[in-house]
Formats: sequence, structure tokens, C-alpha cells
Amino acid sequence: MQKEDRVYDLQWIDGFVRKIKSYVYVRELDHLLILVPNQAYQLNESGMRILKYLLSGHETNELLRQTGDDAAKRRDLHHFFCDLRAVVSGCLREQEERKAIDYFEFKGEFNEYPVLSEIAVTYMCNLHCEFCYVGDRKYGELNTNDMKRVLSKIYHEAKIPSVSFTGGEPLLRKDIMKLVSYASHAGLWTNLITNGTLLDDDRVQVLKESGLSSAQVSIEGSNPQIHDRITGVQGSFRGAIRGIELLQEAEIPVHTNTTVSRNNIGGVREIVKLVKSMGLSRLSMNLLIPCGAARNKKEIWISYSEIGERILDLKHQAAEMGIKFLWYSPLPMCKFNPIAYGLGNKSCAAITGLLSVDPLGNIIPCSSWREPVGSLLKHRFCDIWQSERMNFYKDAQYAPDACRICTQFDKCKGACPLYWQACGKKELSERP
Repeated sequence: MQKEDRVYDLQWIDGFVRKIKSYVYVRELDHLLILVPNQAYQLNESGMRILKYLLSGHETNELLRQTGDDAAKRRDLHHFFCDLRAVVSGCLREQEERKAIDYFEFKGEFNEYPVLSEIAVTYMCNLHCEFCYVGDRKYGELNTNDMKRVLSKIYHEAKIPSVSFTGGEPLLRKDIMKLVSYASHAGLWTNLITNGTLLDDDRVQVLKESGLSSAQVSIEGSNPQIHDRITGVQGSFRGAIRGIELLQEAEIPVHTNTTVSRNNIGGVREIVKLVKSMGLSRLSMNLLIPCGAARNKKEIWISYSEIGERILDLKHQAAEMGIKFLWYSPLPMCKFNPIAYGLGNKSCAAITGLLSVDPLGNIIPCSSWREPVGSLLKHRFCDIWQSERMNFYKDAQYAPDACRICTQFDKCKGACPLYWQACGKKELSERP
């Protein structure tokens, strides 16, 4: 006796869509599903239109009335949203067989525009970190209204769903709460990148009321001795820890970030333990970039050749403790393959992945590479994006010659050009 066709229950889908709406963004330009801030997946045409339709406030029954309600469509909708739920929740295992997911070998970026953005609202800071990319140079900054214009262009013209307010120390701007509120009400997911020392009960409460979505606090050591030495200000460790606690009390999602240098690499495992002890669910780290204040401090640099094993050790330690470990810095595939270890691709995100804006509204390749490409205040994003100058970065023409002829170039793009400028290219000839 033939079994009856399965009846698929779709009632849960509308509630699920409402739940994820604040951090899921569909970009029609390149059929991109962006899980804020930086996870991107390619959607096919039907998947894009279905998800965009429901995220706009419509319900599943309305969709079925338009497309025709039959068993096959209900089945396909069920599979699509079950698989989307697995992606969003982070429980999708690598190469796991799914009804609505296809896997393709990574062959470079599939996004037309950057996926995430950051704006340095000021280069002023109350600390003196030994690796600061700003260095000693002074800069002006836009007024409140012009900052709002730039934020509007990030969302409406560049079609990026999130923005990180950074610096310097963004809390030194008197209008930072207004900027967070404006961006949040415009539809942007707002993230604050801060050293944490200026956070107090009142500031945190206003940030929450302004719509701040998340925060990242810099922790450069697991104790005051290491952290305060690196930041150059006594008491900064205690201030950062207190800032994290206040954010937690306000239920603002927060994680820590550490810049790995020679002065703290010996204690990075202790930072993972510290994060666990504070009840945080994740932490991130990046490699010191030899620029700005660190440009002439070779004694604190860390090489690509030695960082790979340390990254793996940290990843395993964090996993054992039930913490998610994120590595932010680009890495050359010839030295370390992050994809093979489940860390994702780590190419230079300059321009293509990350839209970085300086305090004057200029697009720059990244926060450490301050060579203005065009002014968002004066020009439309699409005009800047299509300029000849922009093609230099989009095509990774900055990469070393040895990298450009490598079979892995489409994956790592030669890693960080500022690293090679400072450290030389000897490592490229030293194959592991």
C-alpha cells in the first residue's frame, strides 16, 4: 500500500522569520544572504525572492496564495526554511547533506559590494596602545549632520546592513549616542568597538536606549600588568573589564578582541580563560599590523610563519571551553590554510569585504591603510565603486608578484599588503 504524501507544517516559519529579521539581510544586487555582521551566503533567484518577501512583513499563507498552494511547494518551503534555520543557528556541519543547500569550491568573492562596514568617528583616544594604527598624527572629523549623511549612504547606497563605530575611541565623540540612534533607526545593525574604559552605567543605558546592537571591547592581556603595559595607561584593564560587565548587565551582546603581538602572545591562552570566566560566549583575535605606532617596533611584530600553530591551539582551547573563537586577520595560504581548519577564508578584506570610512567621510582600503579612495560625503557610492582607483583594490593589484601567480591567489589575495611592505617578502620563498 503506497504511503500518503507527507503533510508539511509551515506554521512555524512566520515566527522564525520575525525572530531572525533583525540580523538577517537579503541583498538583491548580488543575491546575498548576510547574517550580520559578516557571514555571507549565495541565494538562488527563488530563495532570494521568497526570503525577501517574508522579511518585508508578509506571511507564508500570502506567499502560497500568490505562487499556488500544493504539496510540492509546501515541501520545498519546508526544506528551504529548515536548512536556513540550520545556517542561522550555526549548527550546519561542513558538507552536511541538505535538501536546499549546494556546496561549491571556494573560488574568491561572490559579493558585488562589501558585506560589512566600519566608520572611525574620531581618531582621538584616551589610551596609547603600542600598536595603534593611527599613530601620532592628528585628523579632523565630520560634524553630526555630515556623519549622518555618510551613515545613510552606507545603508541606502552601499546596501550594507551593519556598521561598527570605531576610532580612536568612539566614546570620545559627544554625539556618539545620536549617531548610534540615527544608524539604528535607519535600519543598520550597530556595533561599538571600544576600549571600554569610558563606559559607565549612564552611558551604557543611553547606548541601549539608542539601539546599540552589540559591542566589542579590546582586551590586550589577561591581567593589568600585560594589558596596561600595551595600552600605556594604568588602570585600563580594570576599566575594560568593568565596561564588559556593564554591557552584560544591560544585556548588550559583547565579545572581546585581542591584537596579538610579541608582548602578549605568551599569555593568549589565559585570555581565553578570562573570557570563559566572565561568561562570554566568544572572542576574537587579530595579528598586529606593522603600521602606525608599531611601524618601527620590530621587536613586537609576529610573523605569518609562526602564527598558524598558535591559532590552531587557541581554536582547540576555545572549543573545549565551549567558546567560539574568531580570527580576523588575513593569512597567506602558503603559510597557513584557515579554510582547512574551519576558520573560513582569511583574505585581505580591503574594499571588497569591508567598507572602511575615516573621520572625514573618506573611503579607505582599511583602518590601517589610510589612502583615501573617494569621499562618501561628496560622491555617490556607486561612482566611487566604479572608479579606476577602486579597481586597484578590487583586483588586489597590491599583492606581491609571487602571490599573483600562485594557484591559491583567489583565496588569500596575498594576505596583508602592509605586512609585506614592512616585513619584506622573504617568507614567500620559504615554503612550509
